[in-house]
Amino acid sequence: MSAAPQLAKDPSRPCVLFVDDDAGNRQAFQATFRRSFDVLVARDLREAWEQLAGNHVHVVIADQRMPYTPGSRLLSLIKDRYPTIRRMLITGYADIEAIIEAVNMAGVSRYIAKPWNVDELSLAMHQAFDEVKAEEEQKAYTERLVTANRQLEFALRQRLIS
Repeated sequence: MSAAPQLAKDPSRPCVLFVDDDAGNRQAFQATFRRSFDVLVARDLREAWEQLAGNHVHVVIADQRMPYTPGSRLLSLIKDRYPTIRRMLITGYADIEAIIEAVNMAGVSRYIAKPWNVDELSLAMHQAFDEVKAEEEQKAYTERLVTANRQLEFALRQRLIS
C-alpha cells in the first residue's frame, strides 16, 4: 500500500473524503469543492483506508454503485473503525434498499442524489463538520473536567491527611 498524501492541517477547515470508482466524478468533486474543503478522493475501499489512516477526516461521501464494495457497505465498515466521522451516501439511482441499508447499517447522515446540487452538498458537508467539531469539543471539555476532578480529589485527600 502506498502512503496517502497528507494535507496541511488546518483545524478550522473541513476535511472530506469522496469515494467513487468513476475518475470523472472524483475530479469534478475535487474541482468543485477544493476551495472550501480539504478534499481527498479514493476509488475504492483500499484507497479509502489509506486516506483515513493518514488524515483527520470529518466527512466521508461514498457512491453507492461501485464494484466489489457498494457505498453502503463501505460506509458501514468506516462506521465500525471511525465512528465519529459523518457518513453520506451519493447515488444516481433510486435504490431504496441501498438507502435503507445505508441508514440502518452505516448510520449515514445524508443521502445525496446525482447530479449533486453544489450549494446543497456544500451546506450538508459544513453541517456535518460542525457536528463533528462540536462532539470533539464536548469530549475535550469532558476530559478536562475529569482531570480537574481528579486533581481536586487528590488535593482534598492531601488536606485531610495533614
